[in-house]
Amino acid sequence: MAGELSVKKLKSQVKAGGNALRAVLRAVFGEGKPADRALSGFFRENRQYGSRDRQFVSESVYALLRSWGILRRFLPEERRAELESGMIRIGRAELDALLFGALYLEGVNLPAADLLAKELGVPWPKPDPDNPSPFLAKAEALGVSFGMKLRFADRDLVPEWVFLLLPGEFPADRFLSDLRRRPPMWLRIQSPDLDRLAAELRSCGTELLRQARIPNALGIVNPKVNLYTLESFRRGEFEVQDLASQCIGLVAAPKPGERWLDACAGAGGKTLELAELMKRTGTVVACDVRAYKLDDLRTRARRAGFPNIVTRAWDGRPFRGKQVGQYDGVLVDAPCSCSGVWRRNPDGRWTLSPEAVGEAAELQKKILEAAAMAVRPGGVLIYGTCSLFPRENAEVVETFLAAHAEFQLEAFEHPLTGEACGGMLQIYSFDGDCDSMFVARMRRRTGEEARA
Repeated sequence: MAGELSVKKLKSQVKAGGNALRAVLRAVFGEGKPADRALSGFFRENRQYGSRDRQFVSESVYALLRSWGILRRFLPEERRAELESGMIRIGRAELDALLFGALYLEGVNLPAADLLAKELGVPWPKPDPDNPSPFLAKAEALGVSFGMKLRFADRDLVPEWVFLLLPGEFPADRFLSDLRRRPPMWLRIQSPDLDRLAAELRSCGTELLRQARIPNALGIVNPKVNLYTLESFRRGEFEVQDLASQCIGLVAAPKPGERWLDACAGAGGKTLELAELMKRTGTVVACDVRAYKLDDLRTRARRAGFPNIVTRAWDGRPFRGKQVGQYDGVLVDAPCSCSGVWRRNPDGRWTLSPEAVGEAAELQKKILEAAAMAVRPGGVLIYGTCSLFPRENAEVVETFLAAHAEFQLEAFEHPLTGEACGGMLQIYSFDGDCDSMFVARMRRRTGEEARA
């Protein structure tokens, strides 16, 4: 299999991949850093790698993290426990074995996997053709190659405690199947000439996905070019925003000329979407307790020429004075466990704890209480997370509504299917090959409604 690249080049890539794995595992488990930041740091410290090497390293790291629940079982139990507690003492042979397993299971860079198998002295795995799950058959065949007789299940892809926090009717099979696959990159088009932009993207060798009900959403499978270097991006004609994230703005459905508050704006993806949905009229006030995050939003707004976005710092306390009841709509895109983006950030499956989910829920309740003060009578309150856990989603909304009779759920259509929703919606990854997110839409009663 090693015919496409020279053995020397393959060995160089394998060495780079092993070094990156050690650095990322140390950062994720030892320092609590997200894998994407750890990988960016590795590249900054190793500028000698060209684009092809960087692609190999990135694919290797994420292949490992996506299949970590399987691959971790090939390590001795004490070594596994040490590694996941931050004691990163892992040898070259172990790194090479993990890298081989990751490439083989994901089916990427097979020439490098073939080279690793030969260097490790293990036979190429032969999956059982009678196993109904090709993925699990490969995992078990990998174990045989390593001299281990192991049985696997899709549930191995996440910690067991996760299933205790999911709803009873949760579609686990479909969800776990998606966790094995890389998600596409979704764009939200901010140009009226979508066809021209789509043609430009296709000319870069990219395969595009379309969503029937959201015409300005384009999905990109395995992008062959850095989209941030394109002139169309520099002109602000598109933003990278997951399809599920776009749905939250569509549920908010702001009208032109309205005044909206994005209370947890962060880098501003949903702020920009609200401003665009309002046809660049009215005002969107973007706030965040992390004031530095708003710098990214200001840059993005300037690039696309948005005239209706204002940024303000927020201390997280309830809105008072002139801000009370002054907004037609308030969006609370609350910080959360991020369990809904585990396809994109697979390391999060192994660094999150059930205690952290409970802590997030308590914070979400406080933020929702504080931001709701800004909604005018008759206005809309939107609550969203990128979580799968009811404790962060429906339970937060229900607690809020029980304490605030002036708000009530308001029905809306599922943006991806058109189905009726009774005011709360859990979007799953398989709804549109996207992240998983939750959104609730509430309406504040007017004085006359409250008295009726």
